[in-house]
Amino acid sequence: MFKRGQSAGKTFDEKLSNYLSGFTDGEGSFNISVINREKDYKHGWKISLCFNISQKDDTIPRLFKNFLGCGKIRYRKDGICYFDVRKTKDLTNIVVPFFKKFPVRSKKNEIFQIFCEALEIVKCKKHLTKSGMKKILDLRNKIVVGRKRKYTNSEILSTYNQKNPQRLYAKHQN
Repeated sequence: MFKRGQSAGKTFDEKLSNYLSGFTDGEGSFNISVINREKDYKHGWKISLCFNISQKDDTIPRLFKNFLGCGKIRYRKDGICYFDVRKTKDLTNIVVPFFKKFPVRSKKNEIFQIFCEALEIVKCKKHLTKSGMKKILDLRNKIVVGRKRKYTNSEILSTYNQKNPQRLYAKHQN
């Protein structure tokens, strides 16, 4: 049985693991977002990687949260419940190993592979350079979304400031 927060290299409940993978295949998302943070990030942009699922009922989102032992349950104003994982550590140590062991089987697997590439860049902090940001944007463009993106690659790169990618409010520790 999968233990709360346990890495995917250990024992799993096979049936439940396959169910969650299959559910993700139909209803889940692996997202790469770029958020304008010019007010508190010196380079002006934040990369946000997220795995999520949503449903009208909270049963399945809670099942994911309990099974994976990470992430958050949230409710939209329209009553939709969703589960998401955004922390790089949890994506790296729990979500990605789980989906490598129990892969999604549709075209979503291609999106998962792109997501993993972006996660590796973020994990190594290469996204804090202009060339790393460009690579993230190139990966993001490989994922087709059903709406127009808020910012184009050229808008992001033309305003990207490389002087110091640290958050303005971060304090140096001695």
